Amino acid sequence: MAIIVRVLKARHGDCILVSHEGPNGVFNLLIDGGTSTTFRHGPRQLYAGALCVTLDELKAKQQNIDLAILTHVDDDHINGLIKAFEKPGYLGKMVKSIWFNSSRLITRYFNVSEIPENDIKLLDDSPLTSVKQGKDLEELLDKIGCVRTPLVMAGQTHEVGPYNLKVLSPDRKQLEKLLHVWPTEVDSGKTSSHDNDYQLSLEEFWQDDKFQSDTSVYNGSSIAFLLEADDKRMLFLGDAHEGVVCENLRASGHSKTNKLKLDLVKLSHHGSQYNTSSELLQLLESPIYIISTDGTKHGLPNKRTIARIIKDTQGKILFNYGHVIAPLLLENELEEYSSRLEVLDNDIRL
Repeated sequence: MAIIVRVLKARHGDCILVSHEGPNGVFNLLIDGGTSTTFRHGPRQLYAGALCVTLDELKAKQQNIDLAILTHVDDDHINGLIKAFEKPGYLGKMVKSIWFNSSRLITRYFNVSEIPENDIKLLDDSPLTSVKQGKDLEELLDKIGCVRTPLVMAGQTHEVGPYNLKVLSPDRKQLEKLLHVWPTEVDSGKTSSHDNDYQLSLEEFWQDDKFQSDTSVYNGSSIAFLLEADDKRMLFLGDAHEGVVCENLRASGHSKTNKLKLDLVKLSHHGSQYNTSSELLQLLESPIYIISTDGTKHGLPNKRTIARIIKDTQGKILFNYGHVIAPLLLENELEEYSSRLEVLDNDIRL
């Protein structure tokens, strides 16, 4: 048996495949879909992106996506999945069950009027079809018989195939904040540094490190969860706020002296300093901390986050784009700290 984690190249977004190989076959969990270009890109969408290539590989093996998790509505997490639902023969055919805190699920849970403007629309293959004329994702999921999980919230535990998933975010208050019309495209960079902080030294961060929390409503609604199978533990944080994650970890008995032991952590919000605090890191013990971004937006990853990980953990920081690493350390920091930063060239096999 094995668990294989593939962190796809998703531009400045997230797209992760976690596959469990067991005696009863393979169970595939897909977490987010990155930007739209993660599925297809180029003129007339001629070129397959990393998600399309991965789904083609699964189709060739006659495998499915047994569970898809759309963590939240930011375009760099959801748009690749939307494109894969729009394309015939892909997610509309392959996905068996899904977690998605859609506007419809949220409004029904809180017993308020639905907000049609928030419905996710899918284009068909006709270039004449507008978004307003497109198919509704909710209706498509019903039509294909996709199993829908009710509203996903902190405190829940789900048994799905070989996996146990413990939800750490969002909480009820964070979901209530979504009871309004969502912008067409969310700028999650409002709580990111648009200019990078790479000119500062690690020592400067360590001497003056004051944590400020992410204030984005949409990041706060992100699904974050602890994934367990075969005595392996993985923490996938989406773009979640660190406060609610810390609160739920402490509620489970974890502390600086009783750390949550993990095999890997996918850090929140592409390494933003507003989503990874020393307080959170000191609750965790992991050999691997993953940052998913190509570094093209909002000055991410922040070097302040890198400094916190180096100071508060013994783990290595892995990046799915190698070119992101070089600017993060000053020349006089390379000898001592470069071994802590590595490119994630291959799948992680646990």
